[in-house]
Amino acid sequence: MKKIIKDNRKKTKDVHTLEQDKKDDFKLTKNTRFFLYVLGGILCLVSAILLFINIRPHTRTEEVVVNSYNITTGASYRVHLKENNVFEEEFLEEGRVYPSAITDFINIDFKSELAMTNALSISGDYIIRAVLEGYQTGKDEEKVPVYEKIYPIIEGRVIESVTSSSSINESLSIDRAAYRNYAQEIENALGGETGKDFYVELSGKYIVDGEEKPFSYRIDIPINNDKFYEIRKAEPVEDSGDIKESNLVNVMPAFSSYAIFILLLFVAAGILVFVRFFTANMEGKELEQKKLSELMRKYGSRMVCIENLPDISQKSEIRVKSITDLIELADEIREPVLYIEGEKELPKDGKIYILSKDYIYFFESKV
Repeated sequence: MKKIIKDNRKKTKDVHTLEQDKKDDFKLTKNTRFFLYVLGGILCLVSAILLFINIRPHTRTEEVVVNSYNITTGASYRVHLKENNVFEEEFLEEGRVYPSAITDFINIDFKSELAMTNALSISGDYIIRAVLEGYQTGKDEEKVPVYEKIYPIIEGRVIESVTSSSSINESLSIDRAAYRNYAQEIENALGGETGKDFYVELSGKYIVDGEEKPFSYRIDIPINNDKFYEIRKAEPVEDSGDIKESNLVNVMPAFSSYAIFILLLFVAAGILVFVRFFTANMEGKELEQKKLSELMRKYGSRMVCIENLPDISQKSEIRVKSITDLIELADEIREPVLYIEGEKELPKDGKIYILSKDYIYFFESKV
């Protein structure tokens, strides 16, 4: 007998504990719980799919530097003088002012060098030419071309070979007087004098493993009738770069690229666990009060709270289907919407009224 009583007490305690746990749960409406279930499920599914896609190794095209090149092109010159009793030296070096009267010719040494990090197939071609240009000065002192005459001097080739370096070295002599005479002949044919530019240029290309690398360099030489002249040349021209190959490489994704999906997965799981184990359906009185609270938030400003109803025994009662119908009816018959305050300042028994001369219209909120 004692054992039976003891077992009954244990069962009573278990039931009490279960009821207490239920009281501690967050109370939500069925619609809210259903929405949270759907939200958690969708978020969980999407996060899992995106995590699976982003966590997998993938391949990508990556450009790898396999070689580097550097091309340097420049020139040096010296002015050879005619016999004279002013200068003892035979040549005048760069950067001076030269007298036209005793200039014999100009000696130019062109040089172009190609240097590679690793040996590759190298070939190429080049040309040295003298270019005579005639022009007139237009608006804003701009040169307007009149003619251009090109005089090829040297053509050459770079013999193909597998090497890490190659160079071009060419020397030539330029007679200023000869090209001044060419310009005079052209002007005689044109019937007028023009401004004149004259330069000697080395241009060409290296072919590195099938890819062309162009280069050029020029020296400007005045051929006018001035008593003295200067030769203009720029600093050596450099061109450098990398030769790349495209390779497919396997890439392991970085944690940062999929960390957000792990976080979303935990959030989704947290939502599902919370709804399943820490919430309960709102029922009975709680659900009724919840619905009444929502109704009052929406329509409370249209209602009047009274302490009690007058004698309505002589009036017929008419139940209205919805609160919106009741509000519209009140507007139509121009009567106030009434309620008696009950628990938590909500309509007593969930009823809301309109009193007219012959009828009492009411809406009753039910779970």
